[in-house]
Amino acid sequence: MKKKKLPLIVDTDPGVDDTLAMRILFGSDKLDIRLVCSVAGNVSIDLTTVNTLYLTRLWGGDIPVARGCVSPLGVDAAYVHGAGGLGGYKLPPQNRLPDQTDAVEATYRVLDEAEEPVTFITFGPMTNIGLLLKKHPGIENKIARIYAMIASKDGTGNITPYAEFNAYCDPPALRAIIDAGIETVFAPMHLGRESKLPMSELLARAEGTDMAAMMKDMFSGYRDSAAGDGYVAMYDANAAEALLRPGLYDFVRCGAAVNVTDKPGQTFLDADPDGKFFRIEIRDKQELADAMYEDLFGKQESKK
Repeated sequence: MKKKKLPLIVDTDPGVDDTLAMRILFGSDKLDIRLVCSVAGNVSIDLTTVNTLYLTRLWGGDIPVARGCVSPLGVDAAYVHGAGGLGGYKLPPQNRLPDQTDAVEATYRVLDEAEEPVTFITFGPMTNIGLLLKKHPGIENKIARIYAMIASKDGTGNITPYAEFNAYCDPPALRAIIDAGIETVFAPMHLGRESKLPMSELLARAEGTDMAAMMKDMFSGYRDSAAGDGYVAMYDANAAEALLRPGLYDFVRCGAAVNVTDKPGQTFLDADPDGKFFRIEIRDKQELADAMYEDLFGKQESKK
């Protein structure tokens, strides 16, 4: 009997590593992706929306795309991902438009029409979901689980000494998810660095695929000092792989706390056997790297 696909909503702010994570998701036959939402984060909402429209059409066909929320703080990470969000890659002309309703209402519609709770995966700030919870009380009961690249486990950060970027962009939205008790699987900041991949190997494996030219251009305008020269920190891909290949990770039950006052965005994901949430930890870095390569490019021999 054919296995039922998992209903999923994707919330993203592309972003170079978001692009790689979206490629992984769209390439899977395990998912029923019902909606893709943009959110401001790595670059402005105008740019993340255009990028999301393009990438969804490229790999996801006619899956609906909804324009999401602006960042309350107006910060971005263009210094990492390039002015347009996709490094040095320039989008070709496109005429696709987003859904007529915004991300919050489009998400509500999908959840309301669903016969079962829907899973989310988020690669950016939690702004869309935070507003969804505020506008539609009780809608959390229609959310099965959230896989989220957000937060640090120990109060450290990358945008500030104490806050991870996605958490910093909208701490109250993250607080709303935590307070609602929605089961959330956190892929914390440190995993991106632990799973960084060499650009040279990614480019070698991309040869002969539809990713080759795009990836070369993307990497020409991408600089993540935390990953180091010549590497891509695979932050968002960890959330994707945790969803698709959970055996690659330990799921550590934990509590979750976010500061919304004096150190906005500071998070703690302390291990707690009675906690409502999970944080993931990589079991074997080489096995994870091999899985990411396969999910990006298909099964192939290394081209080293």
